[in-house]
Amino acid sequence: MSNLNSTISANRTHIGFFGLRNAGKSSVVNAITNQSMSLVSNIKGTTTDPVKKSMEILPIGPVVIVDTPGMDDEGTLGELRIKRTLEVLKTMAVLVVDANVGLQKIDLDLIDMFKENKLPYFIVFNKCDLIEEKKELASNEIYVSALNNDNIDGLKQLLASVVKKQEEKTIIGDLID
Repeated sequence: MSNLNSTISANRTHIGFFGLRNAGKSSVVNAITNQSMSLVSNIKGTTTDPVKKSMEILPIGPVVIVDTPGMDDEGTLGELRIKRTLEVLKTMAVLVVDANVGLQKIDLDLIDMFKENKLPYFIVFNKCDLIEEKKELASNEIYVSALNNDNIDGLKQLLASVVKKQEEKTIIGDLID
């Protein structure tokens, strides 16, 4: 496995975290990276621009983590933020949804965009510690609580499984049709 310093940013898996304001994107990013990479606040719109950081996360490997502003940002400035956010769609997408609120129209639009761009994506229902009843989830969905660190390792395992598949395709991609 390559190490952090030997893998250039362009060759790293880029994992973008998307969703509505206050769904807990930054909290999930901080839980996965095990550091305070992004500011966290109860005030909607704390993250105003995509925040990128190259790092190594076990068991995923060398990655670029991208924490994005809320996709429901408002006004002209909000539109510019959303446009800039969509530019970070690269390798893999994580849609963070407030488990109390559930999927909203903007979330469904994002899922359509992930599919159009042929991006592997996951739906992370954050704040699962605040809900009583959990529904059956698809294979690309997971419940987590960034606040309590619940199931963060499960999310890392999901992300790692996709990264491993992508690496296998890259290694044999030009050998097999």
